[in-house]
Amino acid sequence: MNYSISAQVWRLSGLSCCLLLLNGCGISFLWHVSMGQLGLLTGQQRVEAILQDGTLSEKDRKQLRLALDARQFAIDHIGLNADRSYTQFVNVDRPYVVYGLSAAPQDALKPYTWRFPIIGRVPYKGYFKKELALREAETLQDRGYDTYVRGVRAYSTLGYFNDPILSTMLGYHEFSLINTIIHELVHRTVWIQGSVSFNESFASFVADKGVQAYLTHRDGENAPSYQLYQDIRADRRVFRTYMLGIVSQLDALYREPISREAKLERRQAIFEAARTNYPSVFPKMKTKSYRRYFEGRQLNNAVLLSFRRYHRDTSFFEDALTANGGDLRRMIVAFKKLGKEDIPASFRTR
Repeated sequence: MNYSISAQVWRLSGLSCCLLLLNGCGISFLWHVSMGQLGLLTGQQRVEAILQDGTLSEKDRKQLRLALDARQFAIDHIGLNADRSYTQFVNVDRPYVVYGLSAAPQDALKPYTWRFPIIGRVPYKGYFKKELALREAETLQDRGYDTYVRGVRAYSTLGYFNDPILSTMLGYHEFSLINTIIHELVHRTVWIQGSVSFNESFASFVADKGVQAYLTHRDGENAPSYQLYQDIRADRRVFRTYMLGIVSQLDALYREPISREAKLERRQAIFEAARTNYPSVFPKMKTKSYRRYFEGRQLNNAVLLSFRRYHRDTSFFEDALTANGGDLRRMIVAFKKLGKEDIPASFRTR
């Protein structure tokens, strides 16, 4: 174990002790995540060494090189903080590194939240073992909540540790890998406690702009890769409009002065119509990137809130970018100074 990783292990030990003292009712969960994080810390190998030892396929080595390149671009051209993040590699030997749980009442678009020291109140909870996430989801369902458990390929420790490149990330399309590296480094650079919706929307905005900038820098705006990404972005806007339309219908329904039973009955009709009518947007799309969203996924309030958390209106960020001369680096410097009181009310719903 090298010095850098040893220091992180000691830091984890100290942090875990603090968390345990502050959260007597959640000791088992905190122990679980501490041990999961410890496994990632102790399983790290230098990316440069992995690239040389021949244990990975050429395809995976290409992805590792791309991750390193995207990381350096994010540092040099966007001004994101990285420290030693994404210079180590961990083979987690499973399809997802964690399983995220979110929940919401069945008759309101209001997320169930958990409170943790340091990061504040958040609308999701991550488990390293899927069965634990499903077990808590079942408990919440018994209490009348909608739940959503999804596999997560990467996450940020917000600068408390140096995040590694995970084997789960290597299966990404190159656009998604670049986006993920930038997105998670944004979290490391700017994080406003208790404002998850804002943090995720901001990271998504910067990552999208960052991918465009990276492809322009690497390939040029006339390259097929850049044009393909623009097509995917156009489809994303079509998809977002469709999904947020569903959210608006539900929001209006839940505000009506009718019984809970009537709301649940009518919301089911909205869900069924959403699934049935979805193919109507396909002619507006340029790729097939979003065509399988409804396959194997049951709509509920938790699913839709999770979507909205990452796909809010970007006009606030566009205006801020314009105010900073179109320079992402300047915008990020400005956003480091923001406080909770500076966040628009539309982002305060988590």
